[in-house]
Amino acid sequence: MATLLSLNAGMPKDVSWQGRTVHTGAWKAPVQGPRMVRRLNIDGDGQGDLAGHGGKMRAVLVYQLQSYQYWQK
Repeated sequence: MATLLSLNAGMPKDVSWQGRTVHTGAWKAPVQGPRMVRRLNIDGDGQGDLAGHGGKMRAVLVYQLQSYQYWQK
């Protein structure tokens, strides 16, 4: 059985990247307490590029702890 260690959410924002402004929802932060998961999103969360991310039946991205540990190295 899997264990949920953290639920991270955040709303999209405009950021400077390589000399231009992009609209992105890449920055997420841990949330406290329960959140409602719906078909399109999690309450308090959003995606900047709806053509490539999010949408029907794609509200949750599960990322395994071992991957974070790998990238941390």
